[in-house]
Amino acid sequence: MEVKRTVENFVKTKKLMTMVAMITFILFLVSCLNKTATQTASNTPDYCQLNLETPNSQSNVDGAFNAQMTLVPLTIDGCSKDSIWKSADWYSMNYVWLGEPVDSTDYHGRFKLAWDSQFLYILVEVIDEHLNPTLANGKENYWKGDYVEVFLDEDRSGGIHQYNHQAFAYHVSTEGHVIDKGASQETIFFDNHIEVVRFQEENRHLWEMAIKLFDDQFDENSTDNVPVKILNKKSIGFSIAYGDNDGNNNRENFMGSKMTHGINNDDGYINSDVFGSILFIE
Repeated sequence: MEVKRTVENFVKTKKLMTMVAMITFILFLVSCLNKTATQTASNTPDYCQLNLETPNSQSNVDGAFNAQMTLVPLTIDGCSKDSIWKSADWYSMNYVWLGEPVDSTDYHGRFKLAWDSQFLYILVEVIDEHLNPTLANGKENYWKGDYVEVFLDEDRSGGIHQYNHQAFAYHVSTEGHVIDKGASQETIFFDNHIEVVRFQEENRHLWEMAIKLFDDQFDENSTDNVPVKILNKKSIGFSIAYGDNDGNNNRENFMGSKMTHGINNDDGYINSDVFGSILFIE
């Protein structure tokens, strides 16, 4: 009889321990789910929220801009929290190069510039109701999606550059790739030229970039290319634009930083004579 009671108590104890273990496991799962839900709902820290204030942006007809020097290298995270961005001017990116004028609720673009000896920094803010992936139609159709295009001529010498590196027309994609034509006339990635992070809050998009400058001796088949050091008072050829596609399988608008950009306002990817400029100042 005593043995029977002992066995019954053992069974009861084992069942109780099993129930406790199951309850503990369920509570653990609930805790994990709550943690995941919290992380998903708050997908960016508070300091990364976009500033909803809209101070005036300068419109420069000739596309001549100044870039302020930063004493502290920037953290490229798409959050615009670096101190230099608080003091740098906003420049407009709203000249219509291709397409029809658009309502500011559908598109509005502006940018800031900064530099140190290693990088040209650009902060782009775009209001765009519909962001169409740059590479949605494949690598060869990169110009049909949404993208930021950065035109750079390191020594501001001008000239044809479509299939050489006299200058660059970097198409910075929504996916974080940097695209241009190479000397072989192929479409290639130059991802190691530009570090970029894009952040989105509703219809506002921030693109933060750190760009290395390469001169016309750049060789895409070499691993020995050395970026040019940036100095105070250096001037480079520069323009910036935004290709906008609202889902119609083609670029509908092309909005730029200066009033004109060559033949049909679409000459920048061929001829760097049409670029504006940046003056680096301390």
